[in-house]
Amino acid sequence: MRLLIVTDIHGRPSADHCLSRRLPGVQQSLARTVSVSELLGVDYRGERLHRELVENEGFIRASERLVGLAAFADVALGYSAGGTVLWHSVLHGLTVDRLICISSTRLREVNSSMMPKPTLAVFGENDPNRPPDCWARGEAVQSYTVPAAAHDFYAFEGQALKLCLPRIAGFLDLE
Repeated sequence: MRLLIVTDIHGRPSADHCLSRRLPGVQQSLARTVSVSELLGVDYRGERLHRELVENEGFIRASERLVGLAAFADVALGYSAGGTVLWHSVLHGLTVDRLICISSTRLREVNSSMMPKPTLAVFGENDPNRPPDCWARGEAVQSYTVPAAAHDFYAFEGQALKLCLPRIAGFLDLE
């Protein structure tokens, strides 16, 4: 399984903490990880990078660059802003079989029915910026809310990760 990973605005998670490491049948040797800052060609993270994404059409610029960098992935996995970049990349021509967006709260601003690829969007229940439950209305889009989880649950070991892994494995037919 070829896996394309796009990290969040802080460069998280590290390769050692990526959810893909906990999924059966996923070979890390076939994974490629790209940071949002790398896609924008900048050397900053955090709030400054977030502003670049939101205020300067950074999501679109990053997604167009990613389309040019990545030929194909069986699965694209994005964290927070990285998931939003992947979403736009698929709409701009990135070829993937499946898309997983973890805590990609900016997706609340997009029409989920436009997504042509099977997509799983995972959000923390305690994330105040997650889309409403009715957001995932597209035929290809599934949404899962992790109980009692914050926005950045993916960056820490804990119960939230344990709760979402079976859902992701099922989405990928790895169970």
